[in-house]
Amino acid sequence: MIRSGLLFSIVFAVTPFLPAAAEGVGLVDPGLYSVTTTIETDMQDPGTGTLVETWAEPFAGAACLEGEAARRVYPDTFIDPRCQVFNLRADPYGEAFDLVCLFPEGLLSGTGTLAVDPARPTEFNQRFTLRGDGYVAAQRVSIKGRLVGACLPDSLAAVPSDAVTK
Repeated sequence: MIRSGLLFSIVFAVTPFLPAAAEGVGLVDPGLYSVTTTIETDMQDPGTGTLVETWAEPFAGAACLEGEAARRVYPDTFIDPRCQVFNLRADPYGEAFDLVCLFPEGLLSGTGTLAVDPARPTEFNQRFTLRGDGYVAAQRVSIKGRLVGACLPDSLAAVPSDAVTK
């Protein structure tokens, strides 16, 4: 089904960053972040441009952001690896950027912002919109992170959740 191929492969474990690609927004406080992603997709008939379907899908995960490198969130930290971020520029609380994504369903391109309020470094907010000429007319993506506590020590993080409750 086309729908499953359209959804981003959201990465909830912090992956290696690309410091040459961006400055990254201001440092967030260290700890465990709840990361919530919502993707709203509009499907169209590519021949006529008629909107045929719209849906929204939420995803949730967590990321441990510790150490200075991990605490500096970049526009490409939590997005699909098939997307390329470029044309980074200053935004009042972070960065604005352009991006292109090459999916099996076609090329999507758009713009977005990534922000951390310096007065509230326990949250980050990223939004971007992608548009295309194929089956996907548009995708609106919102990625929000919120500090929920301390990161688990490696010894506890590796323990299966059912073993902790026994």
